[in-house]
Amino acid sequence: MGDIDNDNLINDVESDYQKLYNKREELIWRGTHRHTRMIFYHFIDLLSIIFLIYLSINLTPYFLVLLIIPMTISTIKFLEIEKNIYEITTKRLKIRKGKFTSTLYEIELYDVKHTVLEEKRNRQGYITFLTSSSKFGTIRFPRMNEPAVIHDKVRDIYEEIKLERNKITHKGKR
Repeated sequence: MGDIDNDNLINDVESDYQKLYNKREELIWRGTHRHTRMIFYHFIDLLSIIFLIYLSINLTPYFLVLLIIPMTISTIKFLEIEKNIYEITTKRLKIRKGKFTSTLYEIELYDVKHTVLEEKRNRQGYITFLTSSSKFGTIRFPRMNEPAVIHDKVRDIYEEIKLERNKITHKGKR
């Protein structure tokens, strides 16, 4: 009889585990940093281009070859913004980074310990996630519209995940 109860308990735990982890993952928010973040680099590159054109007109046209340098830097900075994608789903935080090759970092929502919401009067702001991950202890997501709504959704989801995980853990200890 002890074996039957133990088998039922194992089946219940496995069933709860399947319910928790087989929920469909849905996208809550996706974004990248804004290009205004790199305005300083673009401004310096523009000044460099103007200076090199001035030198090529007044001194020697060979300075035009040096235009490759600021144009390459601007292109790399542009790709850095476009290729770094941040996502919040119902199961995890995802960060895809890379200019020429892409690396995907995922942090499960149950690893989130705390969140910090910064919202401005124009209803734009940031969410910072403090996690138990050794690689990503603190993650600040790019500026987003209505971060309070997103913050509340994420908080509710990770609290629900933690409660479900607690039920599974405690059910196995009976």
